[in-house]
Amino acid sequence: MSSFQDVLFSIENGHGRIVLNRPQALNALTLDMIDAISAQLAGWEMRADIKAIIITGAGDKAFCAGGDVKAAYEAKKRGDLGYLEDFYRREYQLNYRLATYKKPIIAIMDGIVMGGGAGIALNCSHPVVTHKTLFAMPECRIGLFPDVGAGSFLNRASPSLALALGLLGLNLRGPGMIKAGLTKHFVGSGRVGEVAIERLDELQLPVEQAGIDQLVPLIEPVFSLKSFDEIVTVLAARRDTWASETLKALRAQSPTSLRVTFAHLTRSRGRDLAEILKTDFRLSQHFMAGTDFFEGVRAQLVDKDHSPKWHPADWADVPAAAVEGYFEPVPGIKDWAPQTR
Repeated sequence: MSSFQDVLFSIENGHGRIVLNRPQALNALTLDMIDAISAQLAGWEMRADIKAIIITGAGDKAFCAGGDVKAAYEAKKRGDLGYLEDFYRREYQLNYRLATYKKPIIAIMDGIVMGGGAGIALNCSHPVVTHKTLFAMPECRIGLFPDVGAGSFLNRASPSLALALGLLGLNLRGPGMIKAGLTKHFVGSGRVGEVAIERLDELQLPVEQAGIDQLVPLIEPVFSLKSFDEIVTVLAARRDTWASETLKALRAQSPTSLRVTFAHLTRSRGRDLAEILKTDFRLSQHFMAGTDFFEGVRAQLVDKDHSPKWHPADWADVPAAAVEGYFEPVPGIKDWAPQTR
């Protein structure tokens, strides 16, 4: 019997069950977890006795708070650049496997779901939210960008809301995710144990209103503008509280991350997931070669001084040519491509 307990696997009532089991770390994904899930999914895909897969998170706080970025930080410190390539390459392979799996996959986001956790859940065929769901893609705060196929799943929302979610890392609750168009399945938190592929419609709750309803009329006219510079210019020219708070929130994020994220989410519209993940991988490796990601992790998660020193420090100092460079192949690193099964 395996001693590996960070992911638990079982089969119950015709469903393969995957439990992310690092509740002390909000079920943050490690490379070992990614590899274990990928291998188990491969083993279950052709089994006639398994009709669907259900993925949940252990504990009462989180589905999955994201990838284990502290491990990436430590790998960079010790000079293990191979880990930084392997982690993102294999994480994106798992995202693609989930999205193209031959059986339905239900991911129950009963708690915090951010970053790499959203890459697990929102690439599944049946992502489920509850009253406890708290979703965000806050990568720009740590000097990264919304990856794991976010160019696909964030763009299920309107173009302007997708940009606001990616640039600001806005929080959405379960009803907000339904209203935004990120998923369709809303189940009471107390009934997640009853979820099965044949019961999703029966367990579905109505969504009449959500916190995002009040924000959308503010977001739409600003984040629908054609460039990042237009967005910040309009925000700066306005005097209302929302515009001031939004501009302040943008100023706290990595300027490079903001410009790359705007370009990536805009260019991802209408593209297929394989293309988006290929770009995600290029972007990830350019960020791994830079400084902002590691400075962001240091400031937010290691030293926790919440005072990152971004380079460049202002979005006006991030030239268009530098942004374009992030979309180019990374010297010495093979491009990402879907694995053949």
